[in-house]
Amino acid sequence: MENKNKKPLAPDHAKHRERMKTRILNYGTDTLADYELLESLLFYCIPRRDTKPIARALLAKFKTFNAICLASPQELSEIDHIGDHSAVLFQIIQTIALRLGEEKIIDKTTFKSWQDVISYCRTRIGFIEKESFLVIFVDSKNSIIAADELASGTVDKVAVYPREIVRNALKYHATAIILVHNHPSGSTEPSQQDIAMTKHIHQAIKSIDARLHDHLIISSEGHFSFKNAGLI
Repeated sequence: MENKNKKPLAPDHAKHRERMKTRILNYGTDTLADYELLESLLFYCIPRRDTKPIARALLAKFKTFNAICLASPQELSEIDHIGDHSAVLFQIIQTIALRLGEEKIIDKTTFKSWQDVISYCRTRIGFIEKESFLVIFVDSKNSIIAADELASGTVDKVAVYPREIVRNALKYHATAIILVHNHPSGSTEPSQQDIAMTKHIHQAIKSIDARLHDHLIISSEGHFSFKNAGLI
């Protein structure tokens, strides 16, 4: 577990940490490999160990930063020297990433920030292991008002209620919406159920004179646009 080794950090490890900090201060973090970013982050919750092999082990097991941040404390604890301090740190980082993503899209025009919208959706639901349904609400100026996760389900199914989408659209005074849901399998191809659900929701929001801008299927590997595919 973390912080149980009370011995001072070995001189070569201490010097390595100072070199890494100096490198970041002088040249920024863009020059760092993924394992170096993670290794440097772990300096702050594992103060008395060489964190390079720990960082490499995390990436070997979880593959991506998103997967690491979304992993449970139990899953993380399977890596030697990773304990509660690290688990809390990763949860904080994931939440900060989501809030930074929200700052990029809220009150921004959808057409100008479309790539930011895609990136935000992938960060928020693209890597989780159950299906979730996100609705982005847009005002009359095409600026994003809110992004609400209205439903979540199992690995391959989620229940969405059009009346709840309509209720929230009225609450936000939205004139358009963007539907977003994830496919944990990695495939972004829409199912017949996805297509039928989209038509059902489209008809429901038409009843309040709102438009459906798009329906996106998000996965860890990419995204699918109903609008680009001619399905809206």
